[in-house]
Amino acid sequence: MGRCSWVPEPAQSNDIKAMLDLWRSIPGLGLGWGDEEDRLQVFLARNPSTCQVLKDGARVIGTILGGYDGRRGYVYHLAVHPDYRRRGCGTALVKKVTEEFTKLGVKKIHLFVFGTNEAAIKFYQCTGWLLRGDIKVFTRDTDETEKGCGC
Repeated sequence: MGRCSWVPEPAQSNDIKAMLDLWRSIPGLGLGWGDEEDRLQVFLARNPSTCQVLKDGARVIGTILGGYDGRRGYVYHLAVHPDYRRRGCGTALVKKVTEEFTKLGVKKIHLFVFGTNEAAIKFYQCTGWLLRGDIKVFTRDTDETEKGCGC
């Protein structure tokens, strides 16, 4: 793997369409309600230093979104265009967001990967991330009706 020739820079509102196009082109990267343009505008505004892009000229070739909730950092949508992989671009993006989280005082960073995304799992394990087996993730939409379970 080589050294990335491109330098991460803060993602801007005018990058969102290109970011979405990149994400849609990458198998295994799931998009949801929070990945609509207006929601991404809010996310970038709340996390200006931890949302980064790589550009080759005007073309977005890599992304990482970092969110900070006051306790933990969370990484979303690390993506590198297939033509730019194996050059250290993903590593450069993770390094940059980690540096930005450190400046904010973040001590622990979490991320989510689909269990079927073997390439992402391998990348994170090779770059020193710990795959936890001691927790499960639960998800709930806010518009769901409360269900009683008799507990």
